[in-house]
Amino acid sequence: MDILYKRRIIFIFLLFWFGQEIQAQTPQNKKDDTNWIDAITSRVTPYGSLRIGTGFAEEGEIGISNNAPRVGIKVKHALSKNEDDNFNVIGGIELGLNLVARDETVEFAVDPGAGIAQVGDAVFARLGYAGFSYRDLEFTFGKQNSVYYQLGANQIDKFSAFGGAAIGVWNISDGGVSGTGRANQLLKLTYANSGLKIGLQGQARNISVNSKSLDTYGFGASYTIDGFAIGLGYNKVLDGVDDPLPNQAKDGDEAFVTSASYEKNRFSVAASYSNLKQHQRLGDDFCDATGVEFYLGYVFSKNKRWKAATGFNYLTPDDDQGLGDFNTAFAIGEVSYTFKKSSKIFAATKIDQSKTITGDRRNQSVFGIGIKFDF
Repeated sequence: MDILYKRRIIFIFLLFWFGQEIQAQTPQNKKDDTNWIDAITSRVTPYGSLRIGTGFAEEGEIGISNNAPRVGIKVKHALSKNEDDNFNVIGGIELGLNLVARDETVEFAVDPGAGIAQVGDAVFARLGYAGFSYRDLEFTFGKQNSVYYQLGANQIDKFSAFGGAAIGVWNISDGGVSGTGRANQLLKLTYANSGLKIGLQGQARNISVNSKSLDTYGFGASYTIDGFAIGLGYNKVLDGVDDPLPNQAKDGDEAFVTSASYEKNRFSVAASYSNLKQHQRLGDDFCDATGVEFYLGYVFSKNKRWKAATGFNYLTPDDDQGLGDFNTAFAIGEVSYTFKKSSKIFAATKIDQSKTITGDRRNQSVFGIGIKFDF
């Protein structure tokens, strides 16, 4: 009996058991007008996003790749009949999908390096968390988006296929190890009210000989008012090692990011700055680096469906790292057509001018087309 079949049996059993519990809690002297399936689905919000792109490199290579497709559910269950109490159990599961064979030669996806954790897996865990909410507070634990990303870097994450290379979020695979991306084994406390958001987090991973009670810690904050948003995020690793394995963090890993955005009518602009210490991974090595990203977008059609955007990513190691001319530098251009809510088709290009240590050009430029269908 394979694992997938076992999981299906367990899922069906849990649905049946939950339904029986709901029925058992219904008073026998009252008419039961609630179907147990309705009782479950009223607490669950499913969602998904199918994203596929085709990239064409300047030297002729063609690749069809995933662009971070996912499906998931969010759960919210009130623990009191009095809505004013506003005390809830919350949770979520999000699964990534490998819809096509991933082609690493032509990278056409929004999560730089995320494919490292996905090779060979048709379905893999992106997020999985549970917790509680009370009014403006939430406490959750599990694999989650970090406050570093959600509050400090999210304002700049606007491109459909490129970008995200200079904010320090996905430094090792999906950023789960260091705590800056989809952080593993994360404890997170957030507060949100009237445009202000504040978050604290810590990871309890126990993956190295230097493990501590909290192996990493971080905080973030953002504020939004009248179309203007500003945020910052900070994360520090406490249990890093000098020569880390693929699932370990580097000793001295520390990351800071701040970003700002402004949207009004058809116009949007965003920028970010990051300062990274032993955080940016280059092959098997880590370095100190500084990064800048920029985005500029304009909706140019009367029906507000066509949009053009441009920007750039620039990341350079600090001078004392001994990496010569090495950098990551590319410009982005994009045109998209929104056909339903946030679903769209788009064409994008990355004009890559990244350099090696000796100053030679490091990557090819890429042009691609893609589709994002949300449901």
